Amino acid sequence: MPELWFTADLHLGHGNIIKYCRRPHLSPEESLRAQEDSRGGWKVSRETVLRHDDALIDAINERVGKGDTLWILGDFSLSPIEEAKAYRDRIHCRTVNFVRGNHDLPSYEVLFDQVLDQGMIKHRGRKIWLNHYPMRSWDKAFHGSWHLYGHVHGRLQEEDAANPQLLAMDVGVDANDFRPVSFNEVVAYMEPREEAFWNWKETMGRS
Repeated sequence: MPELWFTADLHLGHGNIIKYCRRPHLSPEESLRAQEDSRGGWKVSRETVLRHDDALIDAINERVGKGDTLWILGDFSLSPIEEAKAYRDRIHCRTVNFVRGNHDLPSYEVLFDQVLDQGMIKHRGRKIWLNHYPMRSWDKAFHGSWHLYGHVHGRLQEEDAANPQLLAMDVGVDANDFRPVSFNEVVAYMEPREEAFWNWKETMGRS
């Protein structure tokens, strides 16, 4: 059966994000430099950018089948449309949908099967609100819908962990070992949170 997958914040071709987030694709020398000054004016090498891009695309192709569906929740690339198309063409999955991010060019829309600013999808009885940006309230949130987001490069994971009834998940690569996340993995993440959510909602009804 075809599977549903999610990812975000690939930033293909974007050298600065590799050093800003200290992604593991830096050379040893660059890694040391980023540890000292990740926001400095220095640039990572072209070889590092290529290594980064190859690793992220390979991770998608290793997990996502040709007949599956992949949602990319923004920040696909910063490259001109011709280079962005070359990245898209390297992804084997035939159906790739897209939620616009703050770094994406409007011209990227032609590369994807479905394009949203944000919106609700339904899969196996679950309602899932997709947005590039993290939200703390979203459509049908009080009725148990889920929210998947990117943009923050894992910086809200501790906050999410401290709020176990929040039905939200960062599906960006920095928060998920630089790999896409399957629907089944989202289910495994959300199930204990759903129990906490419904218990919390019951207390709200009694207050």
